[in-house]
Amino acid sequence: MKPWLAAALWAALLMPLGIVAHEAAHYVGYLIYGMPDPSLSYSYSGFAGLRDFWTALKSGDREAAAAIADIQEVGVTALLGVLTTFTFGGIGLALLIARRSVFGGALAFTSLFRFAAIGLLYAIGNPENSDEAHIAITLGIPGVPLLLAGVFALLFTTWRLGRDLGLWAMLAIFGATLGSLALWMGVLGPVLMP
Repeated sequence: MKPWLAAALWAALLMPLGIVAHEAAHYVGYLIYGMPDPSLSYSYSGFAGLRDFWTALKSGDREAAAAIADIQEVGVTALLGVLTTFTFGGIGLALLIARRSVFGGALAFTSLFRFAAIGLLYAIGNPENSDEAHIAITLGIPGVPLLLAGVFALLFTTWRLGRDLGLWAMLAIFGATLGSLALWMGVLGPVLMP
């Protein structure tokens, strides 16, 4: 099989798995902390009262938010998703560097690609629904350094993909990531994990 085709296939498969793994990490946190009625879907995880929690917290009413759920526990669950993304990205990047692994390159890129979208939210001044903003609000850990670390890791991964696997494999991973993301979010995800 051509390296670019293998790269595209791995990226197409791993993109939705990365999204689900990220959301599942939040979900596990909700279960561990005993949040009411936790839920997991194709692009979102939450618990009963989550929207009211964030509405209260963002308006400055920490007491009302704390009546719904422990603020730090919600922050930790937000952090779990980001740490999961960094972990999969790091594993993939290590495989790419050590073995020139097509799988590793696709795993790193599809995992870290999330930071491109979050970076865009920050750039247009609308980061409040990101995990990074939630971590900052609940745990006091600034979201921008987390975002910058992710963006740097994505850029470094992209460079290593081109260097280690070649331009066509890098472009195949990029294209398959975008295509798989659109297919997952628009068609497959809502059917398989509503």
